[in-house]
Amino acid sequence: MKKFDTDSSSKMPFIFSSDRHIDVECVVHIHATMEIVIVNKGTLTMTADGIEYDIPEGHGLFIPPFSPHTFHSKEPNLCHVLAFSEVLVPYFFDFVKKNTPTTHLFKLSASSHELSERLLPDRSNSADYITAEAVLAPLCHDIYLSCNFEPRKVFFGDTFSKVIDYIEAHYTEDIDLDSVARAVGTHPVTVSKIFSKHTGVGFHYYLQYQRCSHAAYLLKNRNMSISEIAYDSGFGSIRSFNRAFMFIYNTTPTKYRSLF
Repeated sequence: MKKFDTDSSSKMPFIFSSDRHIDVECVVHIHATMEIVIVNKGTLTMTADGIEYDIPEGHGLFIPPFSPHTFHSKEPNLCHVLAFSEVLVPYFFDFVKKNTPTTHLFKLSASSHELSERLLPDRSNSADYITAEAVLAPLCHDIYLSCNFEPRKVFFGDTFSKVIDYIEAHYTEDIDLDSVARAVGTHPVTVSKIFSKHTGVGFHYYLQYQRCSHAAYLLKNRNMSISEIAYDSGFGSIRSFNRAFMFIYNTTPTKYRSLF
């Protein structure tokens, strides 16, 4: 049974990841995947689609695809973050494409919590299809019951999905709004508009976030120079890398690395 590669430096298609965090902090970002955040201890504060939630122990937050969100830790906490693509829960993903939650907060059932703790007990987990789906299916049912879905006013179109897929496959290369639009067969203005409509952030921000997120992983986990990381992450110069990293993470790459 195939295990999923959760190394974010890999260019393999993303399917599933499971990670546990203590007092997590993270800048605003979006994913093409879905995300479930379970609070196992304390209270975690998160903002999703502009709404701030204080998530108590035994509860979770559901993040649909392309929903801007950020983590804050006003109080000590321990959380479990599951990110996954539609490959694992295609019926739930189809439902979420057509419906949006009126609240992202949900009550975690005892059975869902027991499964996630027993099957994914480590700080970072890889999993086969059966294990991942065994954990995700009951969690998706908890979300379905608690989050009060209503029909979406704006659907995720094929063009937007193609744009996201292309960026995630090529963000380390020399791409921009024009080249991405050509690659997916549409106009740059169209790409810009659908980004704002679906995510509330611009194309440039998303591209810079993807590159800086990759760089942040390398800063934490690879013995590479700052210049090597900059070019490996798709930046044309150290100056542009430093400027973008400061904008996304509010610190320099060197200071960020020193934290780890």
